[in-house]
Amino acid sequence: MDKNEQENRLESKAKNELQKTQQLAESDFVKGQLKKMMNNKLRKDIVIRDDLPKDGSDLSDNIKLIDRIDSRQQALDDLVSIIDTHQTHLLSTFDVAKAAIAELRKYNPKKANELENSLALKVKQSGSQTIKKKRL
Repeated sequence: MDKNEQENRLESKAKNELQKTQQLAESDFVKGQLKKMMNNKLRKDIVIRDDLPKDGSDLSDNIKLIDRIDSRQQALDDLVSIIDTHQTHLLSTFDVAKAAIAELRKYNPKKANELENSLALKVKQSGSQTIKKKRL
């Protein structure tokens, strides 16, 4: 395989991984916003529950509220699990893209720098605290 073919192959691989990273970063941002919204609703329900009188009046409303809190907590736990799995995939594509860019740097350093800058922007767009913490 000649130099141009190798360069094109590596560039294509890096671009594919960048595209995956972009899609995962966008999804990560949306899921993070959904998590915040769900968490706020859960907090409001818990505040309402804590403010209810303890004398047992209106027991059916209390039971409905407790059931709603339990279901929201379960949904939030499921979402957190999905986000954690999603973070693993995002980190994986990030690492594969970095490796492809590093190889491309041997053939075309200028193009590799452009792709690396693009990768940094895509990860920054995700708003992912996990990636920021793990990469520091």
